[in-house]
Amino acid sequence: MKKKIISLLFAVTMVLGVGNVVFAHNDSGNEGWRFEEMLHLMKEMHPKMDQQDMKQMYQECHG
Repeated sequence: MKKKIISLLFAVTMVLGVGNVVFAHNDSGNEGWRFEEMLHLMKEMHPKMDQQDMKQMYQECHG
């Protein structure tokens, strides 16, 4: 009986967890992050790149 309850709780947790990830990734009200929102993070990760190179990289990655 305990195994069935634990299995059921695990399955429910997995379904809800995966559902949340998919929902967060495909949020229809948000087109994703804009370049301006990501710029400060990109500057931290790529301090030697100028803004034009970062914009080109962003467009290549995000279309």
